[in-house]
Amino acid sequence: RPTPYQAYLRIQIGCDKFCTYCVVPNTRGPEQGRPPEMIVDEARLLAEQGCLEITLLGQTVNSYSYTADGKTTDLAALLEMLHEVEGIKRIKFVTNYPKDMGRNLLETINNLDKVSPYLHVPLQHGSNEVLQRMKRGYTVEDYRDMMHRIWDIVPDAAISSDFIVGFCGETDSEFQTCIDSIREYRFKNSFIFKYSEREGTKAQDIMIDDVPYDVKQARNNELLEVQNEISETENIKFIGKPVAVLVEGRSKKSEQFEEAGKPIQMVGRTHCDRIVVFEGNDRQAGKILPVTIFETTPFTMFGTVVTEHVGPEVFSL
Repeated sequence: RPTPYQAYLRIQIGCDKFCTYCVVPNTRGPEQGRPPEMIVDEARLLAEQGCLEITLLGQTVNSYSYTADGKTTDLAALLEMLHEVEGIKRIKFVTNYPKDMGRNLLETINNLDKVSPYLHVPLQHGSNEVLQRMKRGYTVEDYRDMMHRIWDIVPDAAISSDFIVGFCGETDSEFQTCIDSIREYRFKNSFIFKYSEREGTKAQDIMIDDVPYDVKQARNNELLEVQNEISETENIKFIGKPVAVLVEGRSKKSEQFEEAGKPIQMVGRTHCDRIVVFEGNDRQAGKILPVTIFETTPFTMFGTVVTEHVGPEVFSL
């Protein structure tokens, strides 16, 4: 558990996708969903322990499925069950597989207040040729259709992605498609990785890791720069607006602020997983507070806790 108020809850193990660069199917076996009743019971126990936010985990979490006694439970149905757990205020889930992001799941996300509209859906690459070499099982066009489906059904969605640069045979023009994709979709953020061989993967067996390390590093840096520019531009839109923040505790720099005689610096996350830092106190930890944003960077938003009126006095928790 990252904090007393947040917990990870695994709902699925293994993977059936067999991407050429990935060891998971060989090391963790086939995709298997845990029984939904077991997951709900675990969520109830976490709520009794003071947990407010659960993050459901799976290698391809939106592919979740469990069948027993002739009844199949998918992720949409599981979210509806978890939504009824008293005490749980927020539900997130990672990581998603593009081809399984269907309308029913998206409509469920949009209809359930507790379910976060933060969707981590790795594209991995902007080139169909590279996606084919990776054996991702979808095309650039499939991903574009999915993005438009998300925007149509969940207009407030915050979408993040993964990219692998320097995969076997990646050309300059193929790399350019990754830049084009980030600019087209304007992801909340992207996790960018330099390809490296993994023992026991198909890519290691049948492909040549032929992109020089310095080229991988340069492409990684360039893609990060493009993403950071977009993240900064998107975050600026929140300036002057209040956001609901689950306060996790003191920020990493709080001790430095205290030593300098400055107010305690607290940190938390919005419903869409954006990091927010503000001046506050330890009593705010574990509460969901309205914070008005006054400054942003590509990675962090800074704000002020909105004061509340109780009787004749004004106070901030």
